[in-house]
Amino acid sequence: MVAAPAQNTEPDTTARVAHADRLIEQAMEEHDPHLLDEAVVLLRGVAAELPPDDPTRLAPLWSLKSALQVRFGVYAHPADLDDAVALLRELLAGTPKQHPAVVDARADLADTLLGRYRETGSESDLAEAMTLYEEGFPDLPAAHPARSGFLAGYADALLARAEAVQDARILDEAIRTAGTAVDAMAKGDHRTPSALCTLGLGLRLRFRVRNRPADIDTAVTTLRQAAELSVDADPNRPGYFANLGLALADRHAHAGNDEDLDAAIDALRRAVEGLPSESPEQHEASWCLAAVLKERWDRDGEAADLDDAITHARTSIMSGPSGHPGLAVRRWQLGDALFERFELHERREDLDEAVATLRQASVSAHRTGTPEAAAVNIRLATVLAERFERYGAEADIGEALELGQAAVAATGDDHPDLPARVASLGYLLQTSSHRPGRDADLDEAVALLREALRAPLRTPPVGEPPLSPPVTPTTGDARQQAIAANPPPDEPAAAPADAAEPGRPEPGPMGSGPTGSGATGSGATGSGATGPGAGEPGSVEAHTAHTAEAGDAETLASEQDGRNAVTFRLGLALSERFGRRGALADLDAAIAAYRTLREATVPDHPLHDLAGETLATLERARTEEL
Repeated sequence: MVAAPAQNTEPDTTARVAHADRLIEQAMEEHDPHLLDEAVVLLRGVAAELPPDDPTRLAPLWSLKSALQVRFGVYAHPADLDDAVALLRELLAGTPKQHPAVVDARADLADTLLGRYRETGSESDLAEAMTLYEEGFPDLPAAHPARSGFLAGYADALLARAEAVQDARILDEAIRTAGTAVDAMAKGDHRTPSALCTLGLGLRLRFRVRNRPADIDTAVTTLRQAAELSVDADPNRPGYFANLGLALADRHAHAGNDEDLDAAIDALRRAVEGLPSESPEQHEASWCLAAVLKERWDRDGEAADLDDAITHARTSIMSGPSGHPGLAVRRWQLGDALFERFELHERREDLDEAVATLRQASVSAHRTGTPEAAAVNIRLATVLAERFERYGAEADIGEALELGQAAVAATGDDHPDLPARVASLGYLLQTSSHRPGRDADLDEAVALLREALRAPLRTPPVGEPPLSPPVTPTTGDARQQAIAANPPPDEPAAAPADAAEPGRPEPGPMGSGPTGSGATGSGATGSGATGPGAGEPGSVEAHTAHTAEAGDAETLASEQDGRNAVTFRLGLALSERFGRRGALADLDAAIAAYRTLREATVPDHPLHDLAGETLATLERARTEEL
C-alpha cells in the first residue's frame, strides 16, 4: 500500500480515514471481503464530502484507491480496477510535482494499468503504462530507493509487450531489466519476490521459445526463490507457488526428472490451498494441479493420483466461469480421465459421468469451435460403444454410430486426422455388428479399417487425450513461434515447439496457470496472467520444447502406435467374420494381421503378448481347417 502525502485533515476526517485503513488491513489479515466493502463505502463518503480542490481530499483518495485494488483482487470486478485507475490519475495530477509521493503514484498507476491490460487486452493501457515507466526514469537517480521497484514494474511491462508484439528482442530486454531490478533490491525488500517472479516468467517463456535448458533451470531456481522469500501474508504468494509448479512441470516434460513432477505437484497444491476459493486463479491452479496429478498417475499408476486429478478437474470446471473458452477441452479431458478410472475399477457411475461430461464437451465445442467438434464426438462415440458392450443399451450404439459417421463426414479429405477417424468408425461398426442382424456392419468395419491402414496415422485412433502438464497462456504455440520468428540480431530463430495435433485437445492442458507477479493486489495479475484465448483456449501451448530430432522420433512412434491399434482391430474384425461365415480368406487375413502386429511391437508392449496368443489360437484353427 503506497503511503499518502501528509495532509492537514480535519480531526473527524482523519479518524474516519484511519478507521478505513484499519478495516483494509483487518480484511487482508482475516480474509474477510465484507470489511473491504465497509472501507470502500466509508472512504467514498469522506471523499464526497470534500470539495475537489480541497488538498485534504488526497488522503482519503489514496486509501480508497488501495481498498479498491485489494477488493479487485478478491472479487475481480472490473469497475473496481477502473475506479482505481481514475483515482490514481487524479492523485498524480493533484500531488505537487516535487512531492516524493509522485514517484509512487506514477509507478502505482503504471502497475495498475498493466494489470488492467491483462484483464481486458487494451493496448492503450499497456502503451500508457510503458510511457509512465519510461518517462519516470529521469526523475529517479541510481540511488533512489524506488528505482529497483520501478525497474521491476518496467520489466513486467516489457514482458507483456514482448508477448503483444511477439518479439524475442523485447523478451531479452525484459529479462535483463528484471535481473537488474532484483540485483538492485536491498536484502529483505518486500518487492523482491515479485521481481523474481517476473524474471522467472521471462526465463520460462524464453525456454519455451528457444529450448535452452539453462533458461528453464534458472527459471525454476528464480521462481523457487520468489516463493520462499514471500511471507505468508503476501496475497501473491500462492501465485508464486503456481508459477514454480508450472516451471517444474515444463522441466519435467523436457528432461524427464521424476523429482520435478513430484515437486510441481507439491507447489501447485500450495497454490490451490492458498488462493481464495472463489477466485479465477484458484480455478486455474486446480486445473493445473489436476494435469500434473494425471501425469503422475500415468507414470506410477497410483490410483490416488487419478482420483485427485479427477476431483480437482471436476471442481475447477464446476466452480469456474461458464463462459471459459477452454471449457470444451477441459470437459473432454475430464471425461477421458473418468473413463480411464472406469477401466480401472469398472464402476458404472464413472462411465456414466464420462458420457455426460463428453456430451457437455461436445456442446461446448460446437458453440466455440475449439476444439474441433468432430474430434470430441469421435471420443464420445467410442465411450458410448464401450457402454453398449458392457451394458447392452441399444440407444448407446445407435448414438455412437451417428456421431462417428457425422464426424467422418465433417472431416476433409486432407485433414491429418481423417485416417484415425475412419478407423474409429470402423471400430464402432464392428461393435454395432454384435447386434442381431447387423452382419453388414462388420463388412463395412473391415473395409474402413483397411482403408485407415493405407494412410499413416498420427495417433492411436481410439486413444484418449492426456491431461498433460499445464502452462500459462503467455507461452502458447502461436506466440512462441511468432516470438521465435523475431530473434535478436545475429541469432537464428529456434525451431518451434511441437505443435498440438489438430483435432485433439492441445497438450497444455489444463489451461492457463495463475501467476504471482501482480500490481493490483490480486496475486495473479502479474506477468503472464492474461486470460486464455485460442486453443486451450487462447494460446494453447506446446507440451514441451523438444528438439527437432526428438519431435521426429515421437511422431514416428505415435504413427506406429496408431497402426498397431488399427491392425489389432482389423485382426479382431476378420477373425469375428471368419467365426460367423467360415471364410478361410478372412482367417488367413486375420493371421497376417496379428503376425504384423507381433513383429511391430516390442516384447514388453501389451499388444505383443496379446498378438502372440491370438495368433497361436488362429493358427491352430487354420491347421484344423486343413
